[in-house]
Amino acid sequence: MLFRKRALVAVTLVLGAAVVVGTASARPSPPSNLRITATTDTSISLAWDASRNSSGNWWYCVSRDHQGCIRVNPPQTTITLTRLLPDTTFNYSVYAIDHRGNRSAFSNTVTYRTPPDTTAPAPPPQLSLTYLRPTRIGVSWTASTDNTSQVWYTLYHNGEPQIWDLIGLRSYTLFNLEQGTTHEFKVVARDRYFNLAESDVISVTTPTSTDTTPPTAPTNLTGQLIENEAWINWTQSTDDTDPPSDILYDTYVDGQRTADGILGGGSTVAYCQTFGLATFTVRAVDSSGNVSEPSNGLTFNCPF
Repeated sequence: MLFRKRALVAVTLVLGAAVVVGTASARPSPPSNLRITATTDTSISLAWDASRNSSGNWWYCVSRDHQGCIRVNPPQTTITLTRLLPDTTFNYSVYAIDHRGNRSAFSNTVTYRTPPDTTAPAPPPQLSLTYLRPTRIGVSWTASTDNTSQVWYTLYHNGEPQIWDLIGLRSYTLFNLEQGTTHEFKVVARDRYFNLAESDVISVTTPTSTDTTPPTAPTNLTGQLIENEAWINWTQSTDDTDPPSDILYDTYVDGQRTADGILGGGSTVAYCQTFGLATFTVRAVDSSGNVSEPSNGLTFNCPF
């Protein structure tokens, strides 16, 4: 009986060793001779010598800093990686892996540092006048593009930022200006790395007007409070000179005007300014700066 137990243990050990050896031999061999074949400011091309594997279902993983996997299916042994960030070091290596999760060792590592981005967005934005009234100026500008990132725009009014670092916006209207005054505008486009492209400066003078008649007051103000937002609607005003599209509606909270209003609209979202009861009203303003009487008031209990 003792002999039979020893024989069984010996057979078990041999079979276990065979399984271990068999699993080890099933691992893909590591890719070798990883090398850089081409680079640009934002891309790198890699190539390597092929692995060997007895399995029919395996692939390569291209890894940065031994993390992550960009799959490449054999027999391909090349890859081009694009949209690399500027002024950044990239360390790449490759390993092979089969469908059972058996992985080879990593190949050698290659290193590439992209150059810094010194290219400004192009073309520079072109600024133009789009809307001019006695108390209002509207401007717009053309789009710039960049080789590495999105583009942010800042509009300067008389040397000071009027709006800044906005994505996508390419027009803006200033309200409540003085009649017969001169204003200078410039747009600056920047990329992620603060390379700048500037428009030419344009100078605009608001015309003067003899209109002194205000629009009719907005009526039928209704709405609801959602948290600290007052969603309000009204019946639009009329004016003896301006069309409905040129009437501006300013919102007041407890008699204090909030941010720039809505041009030609009949609804807006206004915000609570303090905790407790607050009364919201709307006034209409024509393009000459004449202000209507207030609408009826809406009182809400502001939570904050």
